[in-house]
Amino acid sequence: MQSATDPTDLRVDEDGFVALVAPDAYSGFVDEDWELEDLLARFVEQMNREVLFIAYPGPDDANAALELSPQAPSATRRQATGVVTVGEDGLWLTDYTQLTMAAQFADESALSRYAQRLHVEPGRYRITLHEDATRESTFVLTATATGAHDSEIQTDVPWFD
Repeated sequence: MQSATDPTDLRVDEDGFVALVAPDAYSGFVDEDWELEDLLARFVEQMNREVLFIAYPGPDDANAALELSPQAPSATRRQATGVVTVGEDGLWLTDYTQLTMAAQFADESALSRYAQRLHVEPGRYRITLHEDATRESTFVLTATATGAHDSEIQTDVPWFD
């Protein structure tokens, strides 16, 4: 298992994605020769299984500031929401590149060596990524405990056009 790094220095990854994974149940392998369409379908499947939250702020926001906060910013430009069930292995911020490696190789973890474990206890959470409208290139993640009947059906990767 990866070691936790400083969860106060979170960033959108270098490809412009925000990816949170619950590694206990994540199943990311697609095929050694996967196509982008197959990869995106696997992401949607894993989001609907509640073991992945992924959104694509885009290349202009690569490495942008990312905060984990108990509350949303006062003004939000856009937001993406999903539900994740966090197990004993925790909830980790990983990156798109590592998810593509896990998609290509069955024995590859979804956690990069730079993955950051977030301070979230096991349980079921509504995850929302907010693009802060008051601070340039700043994104805020909220994780709110939710009940068994709360769901968020995904049909695509949020903000991926």
